[in-house]
Amino acid sequence: MQFQYGDLASPATLAKLFKDALTHHQQGRLTEAEELYRQILTRDSRHADSLHLLGLILHQTNRSERAGELIRKAIKINGTNAVYHSNLAFILAGQGEFHEAKTLYKKALVLDPNNAEAHYKLGCLLQRQDKFDDAKEQYLQAVHLRHDYAEAHCNLSVVLDVQGETQNAIVHIQLALALQPDLAEAHYNLGNFLKKEGNVQEAIAHYKAAILIKDDYISAISNLALLLHKIGQTDEAIGYFNQALVLAPNNPQLHLNLGLTLCALDRLEEGGAHLERAVALNPKSAEAHYNYGFNLYSRDKLEEAVPHYEEALALNPDSAEAHNNLGVTLDARNLPDTAITHYQRALKISPSTPEARFNLAMSQLRSGDFANGWQNYESRWTSEKSPLVRRDFHQPMWCGEPLDGARILLHAEQGLGDTIQFLRYVPMVQRAGGSVVLEVQGRLKRLASELAEVAELIVVGDPLPTFEYHCPLLSLPLAFGTKLNSIPNQVPYLTPSEDARIAASALAWPSTGLKVGLVWSGKQTFLRDRYRYRSVSLSLFAPLFDHKNIRFFSLQHGESSAELNVFPEFITDLAPHVFDMADTAAHIERLDLVISVDTSVAHLAGALGIPTWTLLPYASDWRWLVEGSKSSWYPTMRLFRQSTPGDWNAVIRDISEALGGNLCK
Repeated sequence: MQFQYGDLASPATLAKLFKDALTHHQQGRLTEAEELYRQILTRDSRHADSLHLLGLILHQTNRSERAGELIRKAIKINGTNAVYHSNLAFILAGQGEFHEAKTLYKKALVLDPNNAEAHYKLGCLLQRQDKFDDAKEQYLQAVHLRHDYAEAHCNLSVVLDVQGETQNAIVHIQLALALQPDLAEAHYNLGNFLKKEGNVQEAIAHYKAAILIKDDYISAISNLALLLHKIGQTDEAIGYFNQALVLAPNNPQLHLNLGLTLCALDRLEEGGAHLERAVALNPKSAEAHYNYGFNLYSRDKLEEAVPHYEEALALNPDSAEAHNNLGVTLDARNLPDTAITHYQRALKISPSTPEARFNLAMSQLRSGDFANGWQNYESRWTSEKSPLVRRDFHQPMWCGEPLDGARILLHAEQGLGDTIQFLRYVPMVQRAGGSVVLEVQGRLKRLASELAEVAELIVVGDPLPTFEYHCPLLSLPLAFGTKLNSIPNQVPYLTPSEDARIAASALAWPSTGLKVGLVWSGKQTFLRDRYRYRSVSLSLFAPLFDHKNIRFFSLQHGESSAELNVFPEFITDLAPHVFDMADTAAHIERLDLVISVDTSVAHLAGALGIPTWTLLPYASDWRWLVEGSKSSWYPTMRLFRQSTPGDWNAVIRDISEALGGNLCK
């Protein structure tokens, strides 16, 4: 396109050219404006305004380096024009040349102290550099010079909020919205302030208003999604995250946030895909590596999780959370000694972290370091992951001091198996001079009533009698200073009641052959049992049913009992004849062997002194230590451990071989 003008060298023609160029520029016809500015400069290379405005067009069309050159020429010709300095500063700031940009803004303000836009832009630059006091001063100057400067009020509000002046910040952001209701940034900032103040619904409304004005406002969409997730509106949150990812498919923070939201919904595979993408897009993000590592751990992909935790720590060595979670993962890989190093590092960084101390206790106990393990195990009451709640009594907790006949309440704190395991300490407390008041779960009452050393027996939830000391059952090893070589492991220390024995004897027990009890599943609520960490399927035991002269009896309770329907001819179900653990104990006494996964029945059989074969995962619970086929707690128990994570078939082969080999010798 060519424009026809007269003598291009005449001042009148140049003025007409410039006027037309400026009109095109102001109305957004940048190509036409650029051509006219160039025609002017062909005739007058020192036309400063054309150099300046052509520079702005080049900046507007992503040719910023050449733009700076042209505006520098304009400043050389007319160094007193504040606007030239201000616009060159704006271009340089966008290129990261903050120092020179700041110098140019200050020069512009020397030339024109009342230039509100220069004050505003200098404030923006200072804010980007986290120089909030200086930025605040510039924004205040801008709004003083131009009371209706909505953008300056908007940015001033952000700085005020950073400095803790949230209420003052809200005043300025509301003023910005009154001046310019369609200012998306103002709605976004007000949403942030309201969220901080706990005004969730209004915050959501302003985020949505910002998105209506500017539908590609990724920060507003992301913050809205995070807030919706926080208040439980997860489906809507996921929709907004996906909307943002359409706009910015390679934004690592969006993938990270969506991944975490999906993981919180237990959609671990989907969440893992987004977390993996976040790591790929931003491999230097410690947060992304940490969260992807946790996702992999949660999906039982332990070997894959370790390098991501290690990378998170390489990027952020002082992350107590990453040290702790790496320790948990190493523990699950049966490496408690290495895990201990990371727990200790986590505690050095953050000494008051109960989670790391509790995990450290688990690893120390697994490693046989009871002296330190029992001490650190007291952190179980304050660990976020622990379901336990400390019971506050006016009476002091007993720590092993002389009792001299004082009444002491020993109270159950965890599952049935834990209570059974630590009832062995009841006679020791009596011998230490205590008059024992024992509190147990209802299913253990009849069994615990056979303990001669108990002065008074109550059930959890019953009114408490008078007592002078108390001690949780699992704190008794600490009180007695139990070490690996001093575990009180004499069995039996429990016996079923006579009425339970009579009821059990009434069943038609076979007179010949081996009688073997089976338990294949623990509590269904145990998190890692989704990967068969502790529980197995009854079908896994099928090879055992090939042995002759063995009759199997099910001691299984709960939903898993339904699996008996698959093998009705091989197994007798004892569940209909069991009402509490005393009945279970009476039935176990009539068996030759109990084969069980790590459940309360395994503990009960061990406490009764009955031969017990316990199936353990590759990284077992602390009480079974790291290796070995013998239990330090139950002398009649044999441990069958996985040699490879998840490989229960090999464990069953070992049990089948043992059944066919030397059991009857």
